[in-house]
Amino acid sequence: MKPETVRATLGSLPYMTLEQGKLFHSFIVQRKLAKCLELGFLHGVSSAYIGAAVQELEEGSLITIDREEARAKDPNIEWVIATLGLEKFVKPYFEERSYNWRLMKFLEAGMYESFDFCYIDGAHNWYVDGFAYCLVSRLLRPGGWVVFDDLNWVFEKNSIHLNAEWVKTIPAEEKNMAQVGKIFELLVKADPFFGEFHTVGRQFGFAQKTRSVWSGRPAESGVGSSLQRLG
Repeated sequence: MKPETVRATLGSLPYMTLEQGKLFHSFIVQRKLAKCLELGFLHGVSSAYIGAAVQELEEGSLITIDREEARAKDPNIEWVIATLGLEKFVKPYFEERSYNWRLMKFLEAGMYESFDFCYIDGAHNWYVDGFAYCLVSRLLRPGGWVVFDDLNWVFEKNSIHLNAEWVKTIPAEEKNMAQVGKIFELLVKADPFFGEFHTVGRQFGFAQKTRSVWSGRPAESGVGSSLQRLG
């Protein structure tokens, strides 16, 4: 499915534009990034563009995760997927608190280094998305890509969240800092197992995992066994 079809079907439903959808579609198709992961989907527009790319590859899937409250969006991701006929390619998960809980379950299931691509567009804060990156770095295969959205996004300038009670409790320094940008600069670009860093405008940050690190579940003979030997 082409990005133009997604746009024509969904219209101006926020938040990914046709231009951005084309960028992601071509990036995924050209590199054959068939097994995709997405953190944060809201209505599911970005999921539709990524799912359309997976469909064009005729293999793979998109697993996309958001909080339970996204189910109440009108329209929601389930409507978007069904309307575009992408049910075979897109699997949404709804979590009570954070997509990081689902990522923990993936690691618990031994899904180390099994994804080709991950798009992170969720909490926009250091605490959640900084840890999400640490988990994603284990889930991405060597050669896979992670993409961060909203490198310059700050709570103070976001009208959607600014008046929310939980945002009012955020310290001023945090409220005025581009926290996703800090994650990309301080965690991603400093990671010795990632490279090929580049940005698109001041919004998207791309990085490629360059070599294998996490090949499977940590050995049972690790710390626990060492402590037993010391006891």
